[in-house]
Amino acid sequence: MIQQLFQRISPAHRQFIAFCFVGGIGFLVDTGSFSILNRGFGLDRITARVISEFAIAMTGSWLLNRSITFRDRRDQPLWQEYLRFAAANSVGNFANLLVHSVLVETVPFFIRIPELAIVVGTGVGVIFNFTGSKYFVFRRA
Repeated sequence: MIQQLFQRISPAHRQFIAFCFVGGIGFLVDTGSFSILNRGFGLDRITARVISEFAIAMTGSWLLNRSITFRDRRDQPLWQEYLRFAAANSVGNFANLLVHSVLVETVPFFIRIPELAIVVGTGVGVIFNFTGSKYFVFRRA
């Protein structure tokens, strides 16, 4: 039943849904690694977030997007694809990081629970990252 419903959705919408699913996993990786780096290892919030978002979560999201969301568009060398993904997603990731940084430095609720600021930042970054991934990284030749 779910598969039949999914087949009724346009290919572009299915692709965006898959991107959001992968992004959800990336969000969990980002938030989990942020918490470990910040609370477990004592890194400051901004440094922990830069590492969790730009190194750990971005790499995982690239691997999942190339395997799930854009699996029919893998026609370039891995290193080139990763660099394009990192460049394209850096725009959304910087927007995400900026929102997160402002919230965890100025809003008492997010100062106490900085992981929730990742939710807000992720919402801002997702549109930039999908657009960049679809039209710059995994575009058809």
